[in-house]
Amino acid sequence: MSNAYQVDLSYLNDIAGGNVEFVIDMIDIFLEQTPGYFEELGAAIQLQDWKVTGDIAHKIKPTLAFIGAEDLRVKMQQMESNARAQQNLDTIPESFREINGTAEQIYESLQQARAELSAKL
Repeated sequence: MSNAYQVDLSYLNDIAGGNVEFVIDMIDIFLEQTPGYFEELGAAIQLQDWKVTGDIAHKIKPTLAFIGAEDLRVKMQQMESNARAQQNLDTIPESFREINGTAEQIYESLQQARAELSAKL
């Protein structure tokens, strides 16, 4: 198994309708914004600020769906639900570590996909 998380850009390609520049723009936005969201989420979890945890998890969730990371989107949904309901709070830090650990691999895969798409322009 490769240590890079395999992103699936088929949904993004579908909505882009073959517009490579649009796909590149969306990848750029993801790479620009998501690391900051993960930092904010980690800080909120450390502070046990469950309202902010739920809000940020909610913000990250669709971006994971966008890049085909459905398994991570489901984990983020669970984290959001638990934070908002203030239940199973002990599972949130571990879920965050799992998702955050994969984030670097996602960024690498997206940068590679972006380079391949740029070569087509």
